[in-house]
Amino acid sequence: MHRLPISKQLIGKIRTLPPWIFRSDLNHSLEDGMLVQLIDNNNKVVGFGLADSGDISIRVLGRSPRQLKSLLEQRIQQAHQLRVRFGPANTNCFRLINGEGDGLSGIIADVYADTIVLRLYSKCWIPHLELITNILYKLEGITRIYRKYGVRNVDGKKGGTTLLGTKLPDHLLVKEHGITFLVRPKKGQKTGLFLDQREHRRIIGSMSKDKLVSNLFAYNGGFSIYAAMGGAKRVYSVDIAAQALEDAKEIFRLNNINPDKHVFEATDAFKWKSPESMDIFICDPPSLSKGKQSDANAQKAYQDLAHNCAKQVAKGSVLATASCTARLTSKEWERSIIRGIRSHGQWSWMWRSYEPIDHPVMLEHFEARYLKFALLHRRN
Repeated sequence: MHRLPISKQLIGKIRTLPPWIFRSDLNHSLEDGMLVQLIDNNNKVVGFGLADSGDISIRVLGRSPRQLKSLLEQRIQQAHQLRVRFGPANTNCFRLINGEGDGLSGIIADVYADTIVLRLYSKCWIPHLELITNILYKLEGITRIYRKYGVRNVDGKKGGTTLLGTKLPDHLLVKEHGITFLVRPKKGQKTGLFLDQREHRRIIGSMSKDKLVSNLFAYNGGFSIYAAMGGAKRVYSVDIAAQALEDAKEIFRLNNINPDKHVFEATDAFKWKSPESMDIFICDPPSLSKGKQSDANAQKAYQDLAHNCAKQVAKGSVLATASCTARLTSKEWERSIIRGIRSHGQWSWMWRSYEPIDHPVMLEHFEARYLKFALLHRRN
């Protein structure tokens, strides 16, 4: 391993914060993926990790140097066992590796039945890709590893490639709480399905019997199918992507729900107006801020969305709203929601939650606490 001296101040940081050393704190010209020992003024090893060429200079993997193969095997197996032990029944799609939360900064891996979809958010893992792939391929029930591109600073291209196993088909069928989903890892958002909203979808399903439900930014109808399976009177699914809504209709059919009894509208969800007051109004927009300069605009966008949605929620009914904008804290997001809805009746927070159990977050890694979800009750 290459040895790099670090300051006393930096030693304190890597012990208490996410396992990153930024280039502004420690610059180097090492190749991506090179194993590095971090040493103090007494030449004592205080950590080790992988060199990176991005804004994060070193991805710290631990205090004591270890063979990388052994570390990857141990942490991937541990992550897999955690999901097997605590994952929901009748579900074969889940987040297997959640970066820092599983001790593997820069790696995301999602399971869809017998397929793992892998995304790398750091160039430091590219030299070790074959090793990672071989370990993942040995997990029980896995017959295919597919790498999805689209991370600008790592691969800078669209599409993906099958690393091991048979060629990935255009779509896969998976189960979530017993509900069948059609997933397109090649072309779909993220790795194919918004796995982090699984438990929130289940909550919506449990509330939907005989209700009028609208789902803004519906994508392939995750919340919509749960509402329909829960006995909703009618579900409105709204998204700008017509193909995603066609997949939503097919998901309805796969679960023996007639899509013709519901409404699918390919239009701008930011401007959509419901034709009737809703019993449950779901608003789950994409991330609305990618940088510090757009944070204020994102807060205003959440406020405006909440304002528009609140007007369409019947008295005594529910607004379900979410944010995946990591740059906004839960308090900032909640303030935007409050400002948006308070002129339309009296409201109470019913329930608030965050990432599910297969998306673990490192204890002090506040940047990774991106998901916010809330149910609000319009009292009058």
